Amino acid sequence: MKLVNRIFFSVFGLIMFSTLASTILGAVLISDAVRSEASSRVELGLKEARSELDNSLVDLSFSAQVYAEGLEEVLVKTTEPDLVRVFPAALPPLLSRYGLVSDKAQRGTIRFSTEDLRELGYSPQDAHLRAACPGGDFLCLYALYPGQQGTAFVATLLNGNIELVRGIQQNLFGDDLYGDKPFGTVTVFCRDIRVATTVLGPEGNIAIGTRVSEEVRQKVLEQGEMWLRRAFVVDEWYLSAYEPLRDPRGENIGILYVGVLERKYSDIRSRAVTFLSALIVPTLGLVLLAAFLIARSIVKPLSHLAEVSAQIRIGQFEAQAPPAEGAQEIRVLSDAFQRMKEAIREREKRLTLQNVELEAANKDYQELLSFVTHELNNSIGALMLNVALLAEDEQNLVPEDREILDQVVRDVERFRDMVRNYLNLSRLEKGTLRYSPEMLDIRQNVIEPLMGRLHRWIAHSRFDIRWDWPEQAKVYADSALMDIVYSNFIVNALKYGKQWLEFSARQEGKWWILAVANGGTPIPQEKIPLLFKKFSRLVGSSDGAGLGLYLVQKIVEQHGGEVWCESIGAPAGGVASQGSQPGTPQPGTPQPGTPQPGTRFLMKLPATKPENG
Repeated sequence: MKLVNRIFFSVFGLIMFSTLASTILGAVLISDAVRSEASSRVELGLKEARSELDNSLVDLSFSAQVYAEGLEEVLVKTTEPDLVRVFPAALPPLLSRYGLVSDKAQRGTIRFSTEDLRELGYSPQDAHLRAACPGGDFLCLYALYPGQQGTAFVATLLNGNIELVRGIQQNLFGDDLYGDKPFGTVTVFCRDIRVATTVLGPEGNIAIGTRVSEEVRQKVLEQGEMWLRRAFVVDEWYLSAYEPLRDPRGENIGILYVGVLERKYSDIRSRAVTFLSALIVPTLGLVLLAAFLIARSIVKPLSHLAEVSAQIRIGQFEAQAPPAEGAQEIRVLSDAFQRMKEAIREREKRLTLQNVELEAANKDYQELLSFVTHELNNSIGALMLNVALLAEDEQNLVPEDREILDQVVRDVERFRDMVRNYLNLSRLEKGTLRYSPEMLDIRQNVIEPLMGRLHRWIAHSRFDIRWDWPEQAKVYADSALMDIVYSNFIVNALKYGKQWLEFSARQEGKWWILAVANGGTPIPQEKIPLLFKKFSRLVGSSDGAGLGLYLVQKIVEQHGGEVWCESIGAPAGGVASQGSQPGTPQPGTPQPGTPQPGTRFLMKLPATKPENG
């Protein structure tokens, strides 16, 4: 992804997250504010509705006092009750049963059955009967007052008293409608049945006889607590307030309700969120456009620098860096880039000249090395021929002369091996070392012929030759190159080893692990990493040029394998190794009871022809 797009999308994501979070937070705050205002209004409305009922009770109390004092013909009564009874003596058991007493004024709500009302001398009207509670009960406002004429009891039925609740609604909410519904509603319940209400049902009629929701009934009627939150009223959600109505005995006999349509506040909230979104979206667009322009102004000179860098990478130093303009950081970067480009141009010129000189020197070195090793190889061949002629007449030599002759043969062979290493190094560096792999029996085609060529040296050194070699051991390798590898291993063992020489092979999956081990002092662990370096000699001797193991490593790597060294019986650390193979016990390794210190060289070669070979 381009940098300008990455910057833009990063800023875009940050802005979108911030905007979304702000919008959600704003919507939540608006919703909470609207709901809080509605809840406060409903709670206040319930208090005012209770106050309106209390005013009606005050009027009833005044009427009861008028009747108790016998002033009904003198004073104008403020309210005409539905039921008026004056008891000169004690109250009848009917009223006493509801907790009323004749020696003090009382007022509140009470519930009578139809028989109770008839016993008190009142027959409910049709409107009252249509709004009766289940079982024919009626909810009433009452007042009791003891006076000169006796104890006066007056009551007004609430069942079907639409004028009362409508008056409360008018005082609280006026005639406001929202859609086809009154915005605010008032209801009086007898138990859980609406007996006086301004709530409209689905058909637009007054919802007399409908029940309160079960959760409200449990909260208000059963537990006697106030409800102040949303509730489902008939067919709409209302933000509502309910409180219980109690009789003189303290029993919950009904509910007073005030509520407002939630839909109006939901619409207010939706409009506020829509307005907020309408304000945010264009602002967001402008911010994103500004972010894109800023990102492009930052990235444009950087893109130019990247294009110039790509041209410099392919050697086109004529490309010009962008002009030093824009932000201070961009100007500093442009100036630094221009200086870097000039420095790279100068270094490239110097490196090109040095490479030409090095190539010429390397060519001269390789030609000289090839010439010298070729001439030396010819001279060594002639010398070996003369020594061989002398060796044929060794029966005529005295023991001292035969010993001198054997020493000369060994020295010439060492010299021949050193020259061959130089010759092979020359071929390796010139890329003319031939590589023709085939399935090869290493023991039969490489090791045993080498042992035959070196039999004088082996016999003189009195080495014990050991084999741990399975008959099926065959590798995919070049026989001439393997001759170089094993020649170096065996000659090193004869030069620096003692007592025994062991050849071993074991198979691991698609590989053969071939090893050459010899007795003698183990190579120190800290010296092992230096073995395969060019011109590296670890033994304090002038023998060799330090090229043998370097050639071995290159040849084994050419076969796709690995080569490493292990010290057998190395103190304080067990087996030390160089390479990727672990120092696991190898075939022929002496058991712990009979340690035989020495050195082992191992190499891993393919057991079959590689698939890509």
